[in-house]
Amino acid sequence: MSPTGLGGWSLLQTDSRIEEGSDPICSSAGCTQYKHKKKERGYKIDYPVPNFGRDKDINDNFEDLKIAEGIVGHEFQIGTAASKAKWKNPAKDVDYNFSPQLDGDTIATLKNLKDSETNLGHKWTI
Repeated sequence: MSPTGLGGWSLLQTDSRIEEGSDPICSSAGCTQYKHKKKERGYKIDYPVPNFGRDKDINDNFEDLKIAEGIVGHEFQIGTAASKAKWKNPAKDVDYNFSPQLDGDTIATLKNLKDSETNLGHKWTI
């Protein structure tokens, strides 16, 4: 085993040789030789899509909703002012202090720690 412990390899790199310049693989225009070749998709894109109106299933769901509201005697509301007031999250109205001051016990503890480190000449590291 060598003195470095790694068969002649040093653990510390003492000489860094970084050369700044252009990448020899690419030209100043960029790496154009590695771009994917373009080929036709075999089908058209960006074609016009006809609008036949709302789907029959959606219309049926709205009809079922009206029937269900009639059965239970309650109108389903979502996104209205009444539903927003009913389901509002009150925690979002609180102006939280995200930078509170430390309480007195914590301030006293930190001062006592600093005084002890000064008196003993030793820094306590956690």
